[in-house]
Amino acid sequence: MLLKWAYPSALLVGAIASQVYAIYLMPTTKGATALVPTAVVMLCFLVFTVLIGCLLRSGAPLNLVVPLMSAATPVGGILVGVLAYQEAASPAKIATLLGACLLVGVASLL
Repeated sequence: MLLKWAYPSALLVGAIASQVYAIYLMPTTKGATALVPTAVVMLCFLVFTVLIGCLLRSGAPLNLVVPLMSAATPVGGILVGVLAYQEAASPAKIATLLGACLLVGVASLL
């Protein structure tokens, strides 16, 4: 049973990781004027697209994948902003954003 979910889980985690890494690199693109960082961001989004395509082809339901991605990617973006770029975020703001992401994730399971 565990092996049945290993491949789809790896694809989902890889897709989320590629999007979060792209978010991490966005400021280095300087508004898409820095060629190499911009190309890496584009490559990250290409990897994301391929991994999601493989995930859906493997039989994962779209009505589960999209909400999970919609919940996990903003959480990663929040973490990148706070941890990597030292952006200010009050505990209330973080709790609200995490709560909203959690609700999206729960709604996908209903």
